[in-house]
Amino acid sequence: MSPTSTSPHLRRAGADDAAELTRLRLFMLASLGIVPEADWTPECEAAFRERLSTDPCFVAYVVDAGDRLLSSTVGQYMPLLPRPGRTPYIGHIASVATDPAHRRHGYARLTFEAVHNHLVEAGCSRINLTTTPEAEALYRSLGYDDPSGPTPLTWNADHAPVASEGTAR
Repeated sequence: MSPTSTSPHLRRAGADDAAELTRLRLFMLASLGIVPEADWTPECEAAFRERLSTDPCFVAYVVDAGDRLLSSTVGQYMPLLPRPGRTPYIGHIASVATDPAHRRHGYARLTFEAVHNHLVEAGCSRINLTTTPEAEALYRSLGYDDPSGPTPLTWNADHAPVASEGTAR
């Protein structure tokens, strides 16, 4: 973070922002009713630090107030197999968070648009996200809608049936 800044400003996050990005992500998780385990914070900070310094497909934008971050959006993209009419990457918005004391100032929209534009410029023609009811109107106002085409499904190890041993060979 920039210690000399006095007015909030948008910038791309770096590895040095890991602790503040984790603090903001905790607000997002709390809004979903998720309380992480005690060892989660250092694990999340380490992941942010590593990904922001080594992974060119991982990006975060923040609103920086100088002494703390007010808002952040984190995104990533991955390559797809070639298919006619499709760009080479799919994007995912992984986290959008604003400090509760600084909501309703347009900071989430600002960071979200920066990450969205970064993913589009990287070659993503599709960007996915999961929303809360409170944030749905924001994402819809930015052009995010229900998916068209095949229905997206997600596998979750916590809820998946156990495969029997002799079913697939």
